[in-house]
Amino acid sequence: MSTRPIDAILGKMPGMNKWRKDFFRHILQLFLSMRGRHNFENMERYGTYNECSYRQNFEKPFDFAHFNRELIDQVCGPVRIAAFDPCYLSKSGKHTPGVGWHWSGSAGKAKWGLEIGGLAVVDVFNNTAMHLQSSLTPDAAWLKEENITLLEHYAQLVYFNKEHLAALNVQHLVVDAYFAKHPFISKILEDTHLNVITRLRSDIVLRYRYLGPVSKGKGRPKSFDGTVDAHNPDPRHFNICCEQPGLRLYEGVVHCKAFKRWLKVVLMHETDKDGQVQRVKIFASTDLDLPANDIFKFYKSRFQIEFLFRDAKGHTGLEHCQSRNEARMNFHHNLSLTAVSVAKALHWYSLDAQSRRAFSIEDIKAQHFNELMLERFFCVFGSAADPLKNHPDICQIINFGVKAAA
Repeated sequence: MSTRPIDAILGKMPGMNKWRKDFFRHILQLFLSMRGRHNFENMERYGTYNECSYRQNFEKPFDFAHFNRELIDQVCGPVRIAAFDPCYLSKSGKHTPGVGWHWSGSAGKAKWGLEIGGLAVVDVFNNTAMHLQSSLTPDAAWLKEENITLLEHYAQLVYFNKEHLAALNVQHLVVDAYFAKHPFISKILEDTHLNVITRLRSDIVLRYRYLGPVSKGKGRPKSFDGTVDAHNPDPRHFNICCEQPGLRLYEGVVHCKAFKRWLKVVLMHETDKDGQVQRVKIFASTDLDLPANDIFKFYKSRFQIEFLFRDAKGHTGLEHCQSRNEARMNFHHNLSLTAVSVAKALHWYSLDAQSRRAFSIEDIKAQHFNELMLERFFCVFGSAADPLKNHPDICQIINFGVKAAA
C-alpha cells in the first residue's frame, strides 16, 4: 500500500514524532491486512510489535478528527453533508465503560452492549461516507449524574467537531427520524453553524402560514391557518416539485409546533399505477432556502453512514476491541472506521469516476493480506527473493482471491 497520502497528512499534524507516525502507518496497514479478530493478541501474530506495545500505543491520544478532516479534504467532492448516527456494538460483561442497554437497529430492540456516536462526512456527488470522529456513549448513570439527556449528549458530539465541519464547508447535518425532537434540533441550531435535515413523524403537527387579510382590531395578528394534512396538501402552500411513476414530491414552508420554528417540508407520496397514494413520508430542513430535491437527495445519502458501520464491523474489527480501558476503546473504534475511509481514499477514489465499481472492502483486504504474505516471504528468504520483487506477474499474486479481478 502506498503511504504517501497518509504521510502527507501525518506531516501536517502537530505533536507527531517519528515513532508515533511509524506506528500509526503500521497499524492502519495491519487493520487492512489481518484476518480473524482485530485484538491485541492477533495484532502481535500479524504485526511487528508485541502485544504490550499495541496496548500502550492504543492508550496514547491521537487526533482522528484532524487526520480524517485532511483525508476528506483531499479526496471528496465539493458538495458535502454531515451525517450522525449511533451504532450498537455487541459486548458482554458488566465492567466495561459505557456498557448497558442500547438500541440495536438491526435487531429492532434494546440489547446489552456498547454504543458509539459516529459522525461522518458524506460526499454527495460520489455517494459515499467518510468517517470523521466517533465517541463512546456513556451509560444511563453517567447521564443522570451530569444532568443531561441522551439527545443532548449526541448534540454535544456534533458541537465538539463543529470547527472541523466548518473547515470542510459542511453546512447541513442529516439525521434520522429519532433525532426529530426539539432538544436536539434547538441545540444544534444554537451551538453550531449547521442546518438540520431530518424525517418527521407522520403524526407531527404542521401549520400553514395565514395568508388572509390582517385584522385592524386589538390583539395579536393571526399567524396560522389550519394544520397540514400530509395526504392532501393545500396547493396554496405546497407545490409539486417532482413527479414520476410511483413517486410525487411536494415542497412548502410550514410551521412545526414541536420545534417552534418554520421548516422547509417535503412530502413524498408513493403512488400505485393508478396514481393513488399508498404511503406518505415527511422530510424537513431548517434551511428554508434549500431546494426540495436537495433535501430528498441529502436525506437518502445519509444512509451511507450505515454502510460505513457495516464495513467496519465486518472487515476492520469495530466490535473486536479487547480492552476495558476507555482511551484504548475510543482509539480502536476510530481506527477501525478510519481504516475503511483510508481504503476508499487509496483504492476507490484514486480510480477514474467512470471506471469505478462498487466499493468492496472485502477485495481490498484480500489484496492487503496477499501483500503482507509476500512481504513475509521476502523477509524470510532474504536476498534470494529480491529478484522477484519487481517481477511483472507479481500483481497476479496480489490479486489472488479478489472477486473484482476475476
